[in-house]
Parts: sequence; structure tokens; C-alpha cells
Amino acid sequence: MPDFRVKLWNESNSPLDNKYATVAYRQKLWSRLSNYVRYHALYTEGGIYLDTDVEVLNSLTPLLHHRAFGGFQLQEENVDWVGCAVLGAQPGHNFSRRVLDLIVKQFEDDGEFCRGPAATTAVLREMRLCRYGLQEIGDVTLYPREYFYPYSWLEKFSPDCVKEETLCVHHWMGSGLTPEPRRFPSPRRIAARLMRFTSRAGALFA
Repeated sequence: MPDFRVKLWNESNSPLDNKYATVAYRQKLWSRLSNYVRYHALYTEGGIYLDTDVEVLNSLTPLLHHRAFGGFQLQEENVDWVGCAVLGAQPGHNFSRRVLDLIVKQFEDDGEFCRGPAATTAVLREMRLCRYGLQEIGDVTLYPREYFYPYSWLEKFSPDCVKEETLCVHHWMGSGLTPEPRRFPSPRRIAARLMRFTSRAGALFA
């Protein structure tokens, strides 16, 4: 991506001076730590976030006009419906703040590390996400899975999955697919917690 300034987030520049990040780092829960870092990066600096196992096939410049964007990683409705390996947002965008707050709030309330896609999907559901497909939820644009996630973690990669509209491919090589010694809440508990949290902090999300 010759027209982009690329920034690598690692131990030298990531926000590790908080309890969530400290505990996740100490327990080597790298995928849970990255959940915090990615949304911190988007909220404070903006731009396009890519996991390190994302292969860029076509220019991402057409995405820059969005205030925020993401993509479905599954076509069928699921607690992890919307992925977070490929995301974009303007600095200070409300969506990034909401997901970041939910991730931290769940940890503070229950000591649990939620999955990034589950938190992302939960916030979008609160914003009235209810169907699959290209759409705008508020000012967050969501793309069908063929744009960023043409195959799922349950499938093997095949060149046939790459379509004309595919901009990049998430290759599912992260630690999020390996067992980690934490309990994960059910979709119902995530939704209930989100509703409690947003009812207390509605002014923040207005």
C-alpha cells in the first residue's frame, strides 16, 4: 500500500498502563489484548486497522470516504457476525468508543475477556443491526463477507473464494482460535450487559 503510512502497534506504543491490558498481557491473551489496542488505535488516531494475518489484494483507498466501516465475517446470523480484523474509522468516532467501553466494562464487571467480534456485533445490534448485507448502521458502513472475510475459520482457503470485489483476505492465523484459560459469556449475557451499560451511559453514545 504505497500511498498509506503504515504503523505497527506493539509493546513500545500500545496502551498497556491499564488493568485490562496488564492482565491480558500477563496471561499472554494476545487476541484479547489486541481487542483493546485496535479500538484504542481507531479512536485516538483513526485510519484503517488490519490484523497481521490480513493479506491486501486491492487498493483500500475507496474505503477512506467512510466515517467508519467494518465487514461481516459470517453470512448467517451469529454472536460473532461482524469481524474486527479489518476496520476503519475517523479519529474520535463514537462507534470505536462504544466497543472499547464495552470491552473494558465487561472485564471490570466480571473479569471476563470478550471476543472482539462479539463486542463489535453487540454494539452494532444496539445500533439496530438486524440483517446481513451491504448497509449503513448509523454512519458505520458494513460490507458483505466477500470483501474482507471470503472464507471463515471453519473453512480452508481456496483461490476460488476470492471474488472481484475482494479487497483483502483475513487468514485466521491469530491466537483467537486457540483455547485460552478464560470463561466467555453467552450471547444473551453480552446483550444484557450492553443494554445495562448503555442505559447508564446513554449521554456518551448520543
